[in-house]
Amino acid sequence: MSSGMNTELDELQMDALREIGNVGASHASTALTKLVKTDILIDVTECRVLPMPSLPNRFGELGSLVATLKIDVDGEGSCIYMVFPGHVATYLSDLLLSTPHQPGRQMNEQDREAMVELGDICIRQYLVPIAKFLSVEIIPDPPAVSVDRIVDRLKFPQLLRPLGDGSLIRIETNFVDTKKRFQGAIIFAPGERLQKLTFKRFGVDAESQAAMLSKFGL
Repeated sequence: MSSGMNTELDELQMDALREIGNVGASHASTALTKLVKTDILIDVTECRVLPMPSLPNRFGELGSLVATLKIDVDGEGSCIYMVFPGHVATYLSDLLLSTPHQPGRQMNEQDREAMVELGDICIRQYLVPIAKFLSVEIIPDPPAVSVDRIVDRLKFPQLLRPLGDGSLIRIETNFVDTKKRFQGAIIFAPGERLQKLTFKRFGVDAESQAAMLSKFGL
């Protein structure tokens, strides 16, 4: 999977993508906080233009489970992932269902359903301010969820495979709770249309930058 655009972004364009990702992640963390009734914060948002070299440690230890939810957007190459280590997924599921949490328990079908509900709501909230800012309609597809065991950090589960292949532009934000008991991630991979709209809106597309330079005779 590829973004379809030249991934040679300049710093202004990366800043623009970071900004929309940060705002989207803030809305998603607010939604998650309301759902699980505990404060969920966001960490630094980063824009990356190179494939993910391996599964990050924050996704879980070797031998542990990782829960992934993915939603494709607009049918034009954009997608959003929410990724949590398995023990975090069960923790969030129990919070959502107001069930006493048993650390170390195995994930079950109820946890999968909880992840779909959490992810669907949070991702849609992530997209709300972006759609408003860009003055476009963004239509997310139904979510796909998978639970996989991490056996090799260089071997990506099928749902996460696009993050390690090609030249995918991705905007990454980590989730943490106030006691830093866990980490999770929300990763937005904007397709060509949303990239172009973002750059145009911030005035950092090639045409806008050329017009600015011409005003100074450059």
